[in-house]
Amino acid sequence: MKRDARLVLLLRLVLLLNVIGSTVALGIWLYRQETASLIGLRQALMSQVPRPLALPLVGLLGGAVAGALIHWGEPSATGSGIVQVQLAMRGLPLPMTWRVALVKLLASGVAIGSGFPVGPEGPSIQIGASIAGESSRRLGGKRHQRLALAIGSGAGLAAVFYAPLGGVAFILEEMLGRGSIRVNAIAVAATFIATAWTRLLSHPDGGPPLLRNLLPIIDYPSRSTQLRMVDLPILLLLGALAGLLAVPYQRLILGLRRRLAGWRWPAWRLLPLVGLLVGLGGALLPTGFDDPSRLAFDALEGLTSPGQALQVLVVKGAGMALAVAADAPGGMLTPTLVVGASLASLVQTVVQAVLHQAPPSLLFAGAAAMLAAITRLPLTAILLSFELSKNYDLLLPIGFCALTAIAVADQLAPSSLGETMLEEALGTTTHPHP
Repeated sequence: MKRDARLVLLLRLVLLLNVIGSTVALGIWLYRQETASLIGLRQALMSQVPRPLALPLVGLLGGAVAGALIHWGEPSATGSGIVQVQLAMRGLPLPMTWRVALVKLLASGVAIGSGFPVGPEGPSIQIGASIAGESSRRLGGKRHQRLALAIGSGAGLAAVFYAPLGGVAFILEEMLGRGSIRVNAIAVAATFIATAWTRLLSHPDGGPPLLRNLLPIIDYPSRSTQLRMVDLPILLLLGALAGLLAVPYQRLILGLRRRLAGWRWPAWRLLPLVGLLVGLGGALLPTGFDDPSRLAFDALEGLTSPGQALQVLVVKGAGMALAVAADAPGGMLTPTLVVGASLASLVQTVVQAVLHQAPPSLLFAGAAAMLAAITRLPLTAILLSFELSKNYDLLLPIGFCALTAIAVADQLAPSSLGETMLEEALGTTTHPHP
């Protein structure tokens, strides 16, 4: 009898994981279609209207639509989504429902499609958690809600980046902390299933049909040479710079966030202003950065002077800081990767000018270093950056750089950006303003 009960429990778990995985995959697929359609409209407008006018105009309109969806559709769909999931996991009465998933999908797709420097991973985490929470309630009751929210969030991250190991690391490092062996196994199963379903629903172009899904998301310059001893000092320098810059950058975001919160502007009023400013900044960059769905590593590789690289770093960094501070509906992991790669591009152009040769792994290493320094999640940063390239040769450079960045950042500030935002949200939720 006990064996039959265990079999029923196992079958129920397998069903739940596949429901979560397939539904998250469908949500991510719809999310990509929406974003691609809006980016296509943006590019079409730029072919008819001068670029310095088109980018701010699209940002203004996109911010207005995204803000209206959040304000009148579902206020819980604001921000990256990670803090909201963490609050719900702590038992606070934040909705994790189909409505949240739908509004988040629509609002963040509009924001990204109109050029906001936010990523798809934050929304996919909240969408995954909402879908998992609803599925768990309907199939298994409320007994395992916290675990369902955690594995749904990791499944969403894994699905959007095709990165099951990064998703597992995110669940264990950010959502659950240290879990039991059984919990770890369930987390691994959820992220792999979600990634598999996403692969089945998507059809990347190019490559043999049996192998195309194994190709890296960022093809260039992920095919780098193996790590050389001469590269280590440069990689360690890049990691130290990322750690040093991450702390004042984090303080800038938090200070700007508090100032904007003091304005008490609703989303439909604040986000158009952010979109306008981001569009004006984007018009200063080369056209290679116009597609907001790409991480633009190839465009960064094409920069030839330290002045160009510094300009990209300032514009990308300012855009991310403004979007995160305004609670734009999108993730901050992807823009952090881009800011880190932009810093690496600046280092690369300087090293190239001085030594006439720079390590080919700098962009991926810098992306991981900034992500690690901002989030203090070493495994997530390392595995996510590695899985974007699918290049084993990059694992050591990424690891050296990311760990150095965390070591430096930890000496300057004890808490990560996400931890500080969570503490502030808990204080606001526990002691709401009159």
